[in-house]
Formats: sequence, structure tokens, C-alpha cells
Amino acid sequence: PLHALTENALAYSLTTEALKVYGKAGAKKRNEPERVFVASYESLMAMEKSYLFDVYKQLEIDSNFSPQFKDENERFIGKADQKPHNHNRIDADEGKLEPIFTREGTLRNNRPHHPDAHMIKEISAHSLHQKQHAKKKLPPPPKELPSPKERLLPKKVITVFGPESSGTTFLATTLGVASGAFGTDGGWEYVLAPGKGRNKGPQYKWAHLDNVAKRAMTPDGELEIQHLSLPWGWMCGDPPLADVAIVDALVPDECFRYERDPSLDFHYAESIWFMQHRQKKRLAQARMKRPNTNQHHRALLEVNDRDRVDYPNGKTKYMNKTEVARLQGICRDEVRISGLNEVDSHWTCGAKCGKNEFDGFALYPQRFSVNITAHIEWYLTRGVDISVVLSLRDRSISYKSKFHGHCPLERESRREDAIALNLMKEAIEKYGAKGSRCGSLPGDVSGRQRAFSVSYEGMVGMKEVYLKGLYKQLGIESTYIPSFADGNTKYVGDANQNAGNEGFFSQLQQLWTSTTMPDVKSLDNSHVNVLPKRVISVVGADRSSTLFLSAALAAATGCSHTGGESSQHAVSEDDAFEIQYMPLPWDHSCEVNSALSEVSVRNADDTQILLDSIAPVQCFSPSDVSILQKCKHDASISQEVFEEVSSRQQAEDMVSLLPNRYFVNVTSHIEWYLSRDIDISVVLVMRDTSISKKEWISCGISSTLVDASFEKSMGLMKEAFVAYGMHGSRVPKVGTEHVLIVSYEGLMEMKDSYLYEIYNELGIDSTFLPSFTDGNAKYIKEPPPKKH
Repeated sequence: PLHALTENALAYSLTTEALKVYGKAGAKKRNEPERVFVASYESLMAMEKSYLFDVYKQLEIDSNFSPQFKDENERFIGKADQKPHNHNRIDADEGKLEPIFTREGTLRNNRPHHPDAHMIKEISAHSLHQKQHAKKKLPPPPKELPSPKERLLPKKVITVFGPESSGTTFLATTLGVASGAFGTDGGWEYVLAPGKGRNKGPQYKWAHLDNVAKRAMTPDGELEIQHLSLPWGWMCGDPPLADVAIVDALVPDECFRYERDPSLDFHYAESIWFMQHRQKKRLAQARMKRPNTNQHHRALLEVNDRDRVDYPNGKTKYMNKTEVARLQGICRDEVRISGLNEVDSHWTCGAKCGKNEFDGFALYPQRFSVNITAHIEWYLTRGVDISVVLSLRDRSISYKSKFHGHCPLERESRREDAIALNLMKEAIEKYGAKGSRCGSLPGDVSGRQRAFSVSYEGMVGMKEVYLKGLYKQLGIESTYIPSFADGNTKYVGDANQNAGNEGFFSQLQQLWTSTTMPDVKSLDNSHVNVLPKRVISVVGADRSSTLFLSAALAAATGCSHTGGESSQHAVSEDDAFEIQYMPLPWDHSCEVNSALSEVSVRNADDTQILLDSIAPVQCFSPSDVSILQKCKHDASISQEVFEEVSSRQQAEDMVSLLPNRYFVNVTSHIEWYLSRDIDISVVLVMRDTSISKKEWISCGISSTLVDASFEKSMGLMKEAFVAYGMHGSRVPKVGTEHVLIVSYEGLMEMKDSYLYEIYNELGIDSTFLPSFTDGNAKYIKEPPPKKH
């Protein structure tokens, strides 16, 4: 904003000078023809042709051409602001409240991402509940001051990481409330902030936080929820940085200082930077409004009087030096933060080690990313049980949201996001499921998984089911469920046919059918095993890219497609391993769905056929009586099914018994195989809801059928996860679950690291990697302009 105002001021100065010299009055004085004319955009929009043709005449253009007139100003016009001096507005994207000062004694969010947030007027359409919350009267602050801490490290830490605008604020705040570290109506923090008035020095005040801006701790000090977007801190590009700073860990607040002002409490330093930035911005506005030197000087004085912020005299004059020294001692002794760490490499300070009078403080840059792997190990070596949650959101949407809300500098934004993904990949590889470093440190006795990925799209799609599964993974006992609002919807539009991946689904079909098993009739049926030893069923709402993952898993396990475009199976040569492709619903073609769309309006039941299970490939459409007998005996296929298939065999009618379109009850499907002592895993693929529905509609399906089918699909998937997912009701013990949730967006974002994590979860030993082509990209658009 400061650069924009400066450039506009320069532009007005240059055009004004040109008008004075070569405009109508200047040209008359110089006895020369007029060379500079003034045209008004607003007049063009109002008078259209009349005004344009007058401009033509002035420029001696003989033409009757007239373009289409579309007033681009309209989208910026809103109701008059009755209180233009009140800048306490909220911009809430995906549940995130920006850092703004409110009335005296409160601070909405001490996280200094957007010092310009006080200028923002609009509220996102999907955050009405937050607008209502902002109007509520704040709960009273605590009556008692916080007690001095004797211990700084909690016993357990949960850190939420993710690129900016990937849903980290919503996730961290939800975990904070669920764990009891944060209140449902916000939290209070005792911080040092500038006093009110020119002559008042820094003062401690209670600050109210609407979300977990950086960290929140349970009252007993046992558990801390940390929130760290990558990067975290001040605005991007202010000042311009050669590279993104990466630190080892986020240390306790008492040990945290900024390298720029290590003598200042970091809350106070952030407040000063914010107010100085506001002062610069107002000064630029004053320059533009008052170009005259005397008026400019007067405006500068007004700005200084209004926003004057003085650094305190003396490095720690405003604080109790004894308390500061005590905390520094704890930081050195308990937290192991000391300049001596540079000699003893066993310990790190988390960031740059403070020296001399700052020994015991970790000094941070104004904007930084955290090495997630090093962060995990920093806490493990100090005896803290740590888990990290990696928030994944569609990369195109996440980037657009970041660009519009956090960092409007394209090069910096993309560089920061690339570094964030690399840090997340490394953490998944080393501390994900069966990670290479799990249990490698002396403090990591359990050797358990430390890094968990969370899908923003999966969370919005499966809501409370997905969230409760995450609670169980993190050891949080809670029934808290927030209100969900899909922040992706505004970024999803119709497919862009120039995006380069319009044939994405057909490409997947080719990948799935690229390798075909020999015809079943040519096999020696006497040795056929109709029951595989291991089955992996890939399930998801239709067009959620279940086909992509099915094909990848088939290639990774050496399974081959069984032939036929409509086949759902890929099997190993010895029939011991089987990959099942199970979209919900299953249908053979767009034509089937299009025809059913007309039926669905009259009778939805005709399009919602539900089967208990999908049989193994050999019993799916048997080609030989001997195989039918094996299916009857080994797989316990019912007599009625056997007789019907047998009669069709005799009539040489090989049409499948299955309908053209059907759903599968995923829970009973799992139980069908378990009852036959077959090891089964079900992978639920989650993809952005709006995009999946767009794919369906583009296939010629009515929106009525799409909504009904999607609702039914999600219901079946939720039921299976609740029963057989992590800590499911029908899972006898941890480690024996049968349902895994996978994010399509996570696959496209983290690629090989995420896919190898899926392999590990499923016990697949493979290095196979498909080509990753993001099928979402063609649907992503710019968000609609915000109303002013």
C-alpha cells in the first residue's frame, strides 16, 4: 500500500506538470497547439458514445467506432461508511481473523502478518458467524494477573504447520478449543503494549484473541497448541529479503526475541512496528493530498502527533529487571538456550543464540519459516512429547488466497510456498508413518509417528467424522465440533479448456487399462484362487480421482488390469493381491449417468441402488462353471447368485449381474472380506467437493442427481471410517484399522512424499511414481471482488 500511494502521487505530479505546460492554458501562453487533453473514465461510463466521439474530435480522429461500455467501478461501490474514523474491521478468510487493535485494552490478534488490516472494511461472505461474533461483547478479562512461571516447557506440544492460507488458523484454533487450551469465545493474553497518549510509556494489558494466533496452553501448563504458518511473522517484502529465513524451532515466548530489537519484549516490538508502518502510510497519504510544502509540513506534524511511538528509554526500564533475569536463567537452564550452544553442538537455540546480556534468548528474524524436522527434534531432545499437524489445501487455491491476503508479491509468494512444501515433505518422510527417524533419538522412546497430514478438503467434506479421527490420532479427548464453512467455493469456476488437462479423466482411464491380464478363459482354472490374500479397495465419490490412486497402487504392487474398460479390478499374477477401483457410485459411462438424470427427478431410488460388497475379480463375472463352484465353496457366494450366473453361462449370456449404476456399502464390504479371513484395506479419497461436483455435471448429470449421489457417498464413507478407521468402534486395537483417508490435493501438492506415505500405511514396498497432473487447476479462478 505504501508503494502504491507513492507511485500514485508521482503519477499525479507528472500528469499535472504536463497539463500545465502543454494543456489548453499552457499552449495558449506558448502560442502552440494544445497537446495534452483530460479525459474522465467516469464520464465515459456515464455519457458513453457522446463523450467518446468528443474525444475523437479533439484528437482529430474520424471514426464512428464505439466499444462496449462496462463500468468496472460498480463492484467497488458500497454503502456509505457512517464511521469513517473507525478502522476496527475484520477480514475473515477460512476462519481467520486478521491482527488488528480494537478498543483500549484489547488486541484482536498479536500476529503481525497484516499491519494494514485496520484499513480493511469487508467481511467474506462465508464468515457471517464471525461477523456476529465480532459484535458480541467480549468476555471480561481475568481478574488476577498471571502467576510467575517456574517451568517453561510443557509436557506435550501439538504444532500446526502449513503454507499461508492453507487453513492453519482454523485448525489450530479448533485443536486449541478441543484440548482446553483456548476458549470457545476466545482467549486472553497479558502483553506489553504501547500506552495511550503521547507521554505514557509501555503498559501491560490484557489482550483478547479470537483465534490461536501463535500458541495457547492449557491452564495446568501440560499441553501447548502452536500455530505456525510457513512463513510466520511480518509482511513479505518489507524489508526485501534475499532469501526466506529458516530457523530450527519455535521456543517458549519467554525466550523469544526479535533480532532487530532484542532488548524489547516481542509483543511490544510488534506493536511499535505496526504503528510505525501506519505512520508511514498516513504520511504518504498526506503527501498526496497536500503537495504544497507548508501544508505538507503541517500534515506531517499531524501524523506524528497522532501516531507518535517512542522506544522506551533504557533496554529494560519498563520491565522488572529481576524477573527478566530470572526468566533468562530458566531459558538457559531448562530450555537449554545459550550462546554456549555454538560450542556444544548437542543443543541448539531454535534460532540465533543471544550473547552477552541477551544470553538465554533466541533471536528471530521478522519473517521466518521453521524447519519442521528440526522443530520435532528440538522438543524431543528436551523430553517434550511432540506431534506436528501438516495442513494441506489445494495448492492453486492456497496460493491465490495467500496472494490476495498475505503476500501480493508473486515471486516471493511462490518461493515461500516452495520452501514450505519442501519442509513439510522432509517431516513426512522422517517422522510420518514408519518415518526413517521415528525412534532414533534418545528422547523418543515410543518411536511413534510424529507428523500427521490433514486435508483441508477432507475436513470440510467429512466434517465431524474427519475431525474426531484427528483428535484420536493426537490423543485429544473432546466432542467439540466447530462450524464448517468451505473457503474453497469462491475459487472454483467452470473448467478452463485452455488449462492443458481437459482430458484428465480419459488419461486416468488409459493409465488404469494400460496393462491387461490374459483372458481368464485361457488360464488353468483348476489352480485359480478365487479369494486373494490381500485386498486394497480405493473408494471415493465419483470423479474424486479414485482412478488415479487405483492405477498408482496397481503399478506399485505389480497388479495388472483384468481387461475391459468397465472392470474394477487389478490383480497380481498369482491372484494373491487385488486392487479394487470403487467410485461411489460406480457407473460405466457418462451416457449412463445422463440417462439416469432424467429418471432421478421422477424416482431417486432407481439411481441409488446399494450393494453389500464387490466380490473378488474371479467371482465378479465368472467365465467357467468350475470357477463358479469355487466362488460358491471358497467365497461362500449364495446359491441364488450361483444358479442365476450358471443359467446365464449355459445361455452364453455373459452380461454382468450388476446394474449399470450402483453404490457399495463400504462397511459391509470390509466385513464381507474380514469374515473370509482376507486382509483388506480401504482407502477413502477426498477431493474438493465443488470440483468433484463440477466434474459430474460436466458429464451431463443433473445437479439434483449430483447432490443426492454425493450425499449418499459421503454417508457411506463416514460410516466406514467411524467403524474401521483410526480408533474405530469396530477396531480391536490401534494398528489394526482398515480405513485410511487420503487427500487428492495432498497428492498433487506433496507428490512423491505423500504417495510414499500412503505406501507405508498400506505396507507396500515400492518406489513407483506416476506423473502428477493436477486435475483441479483448470477449475481454479480468481475470487470475486470484495464488496466495499
